[in-house]
Amino acid sequence: MPASSIIGEADLHALVDGELDAERRRKVEDHLLTHPADAALVEGWRRQNAALRAAFEPAALEMLPLSLKDAATRTNAPQQGPIETGAIHWGRPGASRPSQRLDEIRASRRRQAALSTVLTLLAGAAVAGLAALVFAGRNEAPRPPVSAVLTQSYAGRASLTYATYASDARPVEIEVSRKGELVAWLAERVGFSRPPNLAGLGLRLIGGRVTPGVAAPAGLLIYERADGARLGLYFERAEAAGAPLAPRAAQGVTAIEWRAGGFAFVLVGPLAQEEMQAAAESAATAIAAAPDEKR
Repeated sequence: MPASSIIGEADLHALVDGELDAERRRKVEDHLLTHPADAALVEGWRRQNAALRAAFEPAALEMLPLSLKDAATRTNAPQQGPIETGAIHWGRPGASRPSQRLDEIRASRRRQAALSTVLTLLAGAAVAGLAALVFAGRNEAPRPPVSAVLTQSYAGRASLTYATYASDARPVEIEVSRKGELVAWLAERVGFSRPPNLAGLGLRLIGGRVTPGVAAPAGLLIYERADGARLGLYFERAEAAGAPLAPRAAQGVTAIEWRAGGFAFVLVGPLAQEEMQAAAESAATAIAAAPDEKR
């Protein structure tokens, strides 16, 4: 078989690049009809080139640098076909040294193009994922922050206030030794000045402070037991009478809420629920027995 009849990989590359004359192209195409493996290889190269052209068409249409044009001119041997700027493929075996250099440049361009394609796809996927998260978030109802949830109820605000001040080295603003001043301050700012006496339950009043409320300032009285356990009696103006609420226990403390005289009262502390219930009932009885405050 004459050497000119042998179809090699260089012929396949040249076919993909359109560098064959009509007679050689016909021979290569006849070869592909009887060699499906080579036909698949050529088809794969064509698809790869098409994908790269689609992704980097602007770059593919750019003019070649002068250095590449010079290299192409030097390697324009009789057996070499014209150089296509848009065709990118791997180097051909058996090519001359300048041609190998040109093929190396082409191979480098292909690797860079492939890497750019991968990076472009990854960036696109990241943007698509971010957009999906944004649009998914728009469909969800806005969620209030945790602090807002905690402060939507009297018991929630009382628990938050108790947690802030009960364990503090200075839990009260005015100590019980200045009870007259404490009562006057609470009456002026909060509208309530009847600290219940819980001494019968072993709970000693140590003082109180004004705290933030929703519609108006609220108050907090701190009681302390002999073993150091502290209870807080939180009170805040409440327009509605409200039904008695069941005790709430969370994070080691129990909160018991009730309404009286236009106020919401919440007793908060770390005692057992039975002891907390007894203290709340005692406080509620003492508050109800005292004359109403002027509102």
